[in-house]
Amino acid sequence: MMLKKIVDFYKRYEKLGLKITFILISLQILHLYWLTSDVVLLRALGESFFAFPQIPVPVLVAIDYLEIPALFSGLIFYGLRVYRGKEPRRNLLLLVLLAVQVFHIFWITDEILYDVLFSTVPIVIPVYLAWTAIMIDYLEIPVILDLFYKVFRKKR
Repeated sequence: MMLKKIVDFYKRYEKLGLKITFILISLQILHLYWLTSDVVLLRALGESFFAFPQIPVPVLVAIDYLEIPALFSGLIFYGLRVYRGKEPRRNLLLLVLLAVQVFHIFWITDEILYDVLFSTVPIVIPVYLAWTAIMIDYLEIPVILDLFYKVFRKKR
């Protein structure tokens, strides 16, 4: 009974929920840009290609921590779509990609990854695990693209 009330409530506000989810998860594009240009390329090529070094680190950290409500919103959005039987395979796949992100947040943070890759503190995590955690961050891209399509597709 309670689940039905939650689903009915969400149905009424599904378009708003979709837009909020898209905005929150889309902010992760900035995080992925920083991760790629200032961490991955710096480690791989020895040079940072981050075009906005003047952005204060707390702003980048705040954007990264917005991933928590973004994931929560995305899990609800895709979970209810699976529950309602809308494109179950596709939505289940996107739900799993988001669930891996949740695991990643609690498993290893980007600050730890940075420290491991650049040896600024003696944290004992194998480098291959750090790279695995970084690759997990990129699993958000299909979700971002799917939400973009859902928000901006033309009405038939």
